[in-house]
Amino acid sequence: MIEILVALLVLAIGVLGYAGLQLNALKSTESAQIRSQGTALARNALEMIVVNAEERATYLDESEWNNGQSTFGDAPPSNPDCLSNPCSASEMASWNIAQLQWLAGTVLPAGRIRVEPCKSGSVSISCVVVAWNDQDISQCLNGGDINTALDSECAVMEVDR
Repeated sequence: MIEILVALLVLAIGVLGYAGLQLNALKSTESAQIRSQGTALARNALEMIVVNAEERATYLDESEWNNGQSTFGDAPPSNPDCLSNPCSASEMASWNIAQLQWLAGTVLPAGRIRVEPCKSGSVSISCVVVAWNDQDISQCLNGGDINTALDSECAVMEVDR
């Protein structure tokens, strides 16, 4: 009888350990999926900058990226509506920035995006910065250097020179 109880205790400890591993795997999968979406959003911003090269300065101007945060369920920006109406390069840049900020708030939990100065070695350049959850977007770059802490919830991509 005691042998059976000991065997059940060992089995219960094994099952609890396995359940803990499963929970950890689910958290890691969610974190990887969110990081992947943040990276894709930053890459999308880089592609918009390259495609609308005439307005590159607009995209790289920090003041164009208001730090307002869209929330899930907000309507996408529609002024100007460059999908159904022709837009100038300047209007397209403004619309792209608004779209990116809306996407950040919609696809990422508490997501934000902006472009700001950063460093590549000793050279000052611009970076697309995406942050989510409780990460303060201003902490993604520490003095222009990329925050590489393990608990960092941001993606940073350099804009080509």
